[in-house]
Parts: sequence; structure tokens; C-alpha cells
Amino acid sequence: MKTLKLIFASALFLILGSTAIGQPSAAQVKKDVSKTFPTAVSVEVIGNGETTEEWEGSTKMYYHRRRVKVTTKTSFDKEFPESRAISEGLAVYTKQGGTFVYKKYNPGYEELTGMPPIDIDEINALITKNICKLVINCNSVVAQPVSNWYMTKDSKVTWYSSTSFSFKIDTLVIKRRRNAIYMDVTEGKADIRFYRDNMGDKWDRVLDASGFTRTRDLKAEEYTEEELDNMTYLNQVAQ
Repeated sequence: MKTLKLIFASALFLILGSTAIGQPSAAQVKKDVSKTFPTAVSVEVIGNGETTEEWEGSTKMYYHRRRVKVTTKTSFDKEFPESRAISEGLAVYTKQGGTFVYKKYNPGYEELTGMPPIDIDEINALITKNICKLVINCNSVVAQPVSNWYMTKDSKVTWYSSTSFSFKIDTLVIKRRRNAIYMDVTEGKADIRFYRDNMGDKWDRVLDASGFTRTRDLKAEEYTEEELDNMTYLNQVAQ
């Protein structure tokens, strides 16, 4: 019986181990990814990766994917010496014989760091000008609850290039007049993206429909008709 158990355990080890043989080390992954990014400042390998068995037509393939974070200098580091491009993606390997061979890098999340400060007044003027046309349908929306649409020094900014960035608002409460006595209350979030043609230009465009995303409906609020008529609505204060 012990012999049978030993044989079974050995066979199981061979079956399970067949997909793990030759998985690349972290050092090898760094070396391979550096070929894709020859000017990389650093390559960080995250986790142990995942090996999968996949069919491509009638051919069974084994893939090993390892998460990596790559930091490179930007093409405009002379203008902004602290600027860096951060890319998080997957180093992809295919199994050939008893080892895995580097195939490609699949990009995922990308952003820039070390970018110059943004002129908050310039951005808020652009929001005011575009909020009803591109960011949100302002019709019947009370102005006061969306005062935090505007950018502050604490806003979460993500740079995508020297000509595009966005800032996030985690929680927004929108109050919209439904009829003579009720106002619908909606909670959501926003990620507003801005563009310009060239580095150094003023920001002049907002991505169409980049603004408010509803997450849930809250309890409607009831007012008198006079109270609703006396409220200030967003389309009255936005240009």
C-alpha cells in the first residue's frame, strides 16, 4: 500500500510540476523586461506570477505572467528633470520544452510622476465654462451640492502625458429637481480629464462625458414649491 501511495504521489508531483518547471526568477524577469525598456530607471517584479494552461485552436499552451512595475525617464525630462513614467503591466512567458521563454510585455496602468504644479484657478475656470456642456447635465441641478466639482490643492491628480491629466472626486452628491415638491438625491464620483495641444499651452479642453458617474440613489427630499423656486441651480451660475 505504501508503495502504491508513493507511486501515486510521484506521478502527481510530475503532473503538477510539469507546469512549474523553468518558471523565470525575479532576476530573469528584470533582465527580460529591461530589453523592452532599455532606458528604464528601475524594474520591480511584483509577486510570484501565475501559470495558466490555455488552448489556441487545437494547441495547448502554457503561459506564465508576472506583474512588473517599470520606471523610465520621460521624453521631456530636460524641461521637468523630476518627471518619470510609471508603467505597471505583465511580463508574458510561453513554455518551450522544459522552460518558459519571454514573449512580450503587456502594458496596464500608466501614469507620470514628478510633473509641475497645475494652475488650479485656470482649471476651475475651465470647469465652470464646460461643466454643463461636457461634464454633467446641469438642468435642474442645485448648485451648492456640487461646489466640490472644483479642483483644490488636495485633489487626486493623474498625469497621462504632458498634454493630458485628470483629477478624481471620490464622493459627489447631486440634487436634481424632479417636480414641484421633490428633489432626487444621487451619490456618485467623478474623474474629469483635461487636454491641451502642446506642453506649456493653457489647458483648453475637457473630455466629453468624463464627469459624474452614479453609484447609488439616496432618499428623495421634499420641499415646498416656493423653496424649490428660490434655490440656485447650476445652469444659472455656470457659463
